Amino acid sequence: MIQYTQITHLINELLYKHDCVIVPNFGGFVARNYSSSFSKGNHLLFPPTKQIIFNKNLVHNDGLLISAFMEKNAASFEEATKTIDDYKHYIQSLLSAKKRFELDTIGLLYIDAENSLRFEAKTDINFLFESYGFEPIIANELVIEAETPVIAPKFTDRISVAEPIRKSKKSYAKIAALAVGIPTVMAFLLLAAYSKPMQPIMQSSVNPFYAPEKTYKAGNVTHRQIYIIDDVAKPALLADANGYAAFTLNDKGTVLMANVSDTIAKPDKTMVQRTVRINSNRSYAGKFQVVLGCFGVKENANKLIGELQKNNINAALGGVNAKGLHIVSCGGFNTRQKAVNVLEGIRSNYPNAWIMAK
Repeated sequence: MIQYTQITHLINELLYKHDCVIVPNFGGFVARNYSSSFSKGNHLLFPPTKQIIFNKNLVHNDGLLISAFMEKNAASFEEATKTIDDYKHYIQSLLSAKKRFELDTIGLLYIDAENSLRFEAKTDINFLFESYGFEPIIANELVIEAETPVIAPKFTDRISVAEPIRKSKKSYAKIAALAVGIPTVMAFLLLAAYSKPMQPIMQSSVNPFYAPEKTYKAGNVTHRQIYIIDDVAKPALLADANGYAAFTLNDKGTVLMANVSDTIAKPDKTMVQRTVRINSNRSYAGKFQVVLGCFGVKENANKLIGELQKNNINAALGGVNAKGLHIVSCGGFNTRQKAVNVLEGIRSNYPNAWIMAK
């Protein structure tokens, strides 16, 4: 019984791939394709379908069903032929006893009142692969409305009417009156403007064309005295990274700004120089630098470093300030007092040296 159900399912699978499946000596199931259709009563649009009909005259064995059974069940030809033949006798016995035999997912075989074999296919099964998953949809029929003709308006050309040109008559009386009246009025206005009663009005602010005469008086010149200071006691200068130093000129708080950029702290060659020894392990990364000179050209800075090293002063480049000048330094210190101590030691030989704060 279970084996006969498997044969029914096998016929169902073959109908998806083939248009005809024959049960030998019984009949054939034939597929028929239908295009999409529309039901006006239900307003349903059906997709293309593949429906099955039964032809009892197709009894020749084409080998399709037996070959599929052999492949699926790994049976021999004789076993497959005997099983299909038993399946045929099983269907015939049920038709004789119950007058009907139902094939799952395919349709119904039955004997009618005239003792004829009939087949009724299931309409809800679509064997067309291209329509797999398509369901009938509700669609309303389009009502085509009649187009109303567009009437183009008719345009008529305008008729040009030529009007006669009227010659304007010149009024010589008006021209003569204007020729005499305008000069008379202008002369009257000029005489009135230069009369004495009109002078205050003409020289007031009401007249936009009046410009009063400007007079100038010589101002008092105050003579200021200039004092020349021969020498100022200069303290140890503390310069910033741009080469500027500030110090107090007098007790009144006057501050003098000194630009010490591009200078060489070099003593007078006529003076007797005293050899100054500087620690060779000194760092140049401190906040307070003892600067001996600033140069725009790096080669000039290196020349000064060579001369300082000949005098046993371990000098080196301390960086570049904001003006792009190369700084020649003999040491960097974290406190200002240490920098002042070194500056006092070399001031006798290099009086132009100063302290720069980064």
